[in-house]
Amino acid sequence: MYSEKLHSELLINAPIDKVFAFLTTPQNIPLVLPGLIDNTNIPELPLKAGSSFDYRYQMFGVVTEGKTTVDAIEGPHTYNFSTSGGNMSHWYEKLSDEGGQTRVTVDIEYDPAASWFEKVQLGVVRTFMPQELDRFLQNVRTVMELQS
Repeated sequence: MYSEKLHSELLINAPIDKVFAFLTTPQNIPLVLPGLIDNTNIPELPLKAGSSFDYRYQMFGVVTEGKTTVDAIEGPHTYNFSTSGGNMSHWYEKLSDEGGQTRVTVDIEYDPAASWFEKVQLGVVRTFMPQELDRFLQNVRTVMELQS
């Protein structure tokens, strides 16, 4: 299916319901996900399986556009979604309560672009993306802990 995989997890000093609500509100994610410019055409909240919205993402100065579709959502533990268009990926976000704190685990599967030039860039992306995923979770933690 997807040829590349990323994994990161982080403990956040905030209640699981609050973290889940933040992560499943598409307007919040550009605040914490590096490169995400915006999410638009957002359906009525709360999101449910099948909900979709548009995104614009920038990496290395190149802006791509696509659609995010919710595959599974079960509060406050599971939020899985796929992106299509400019970036093809599947995100698995799992939250667990650890004594009033929240462990957020994110696994991403994606397919890099197929052209030769894009394959050359893949080496840079393989270095860059794990750092961006870690920064995403650190940003979520900062926002959640400042609001607690």
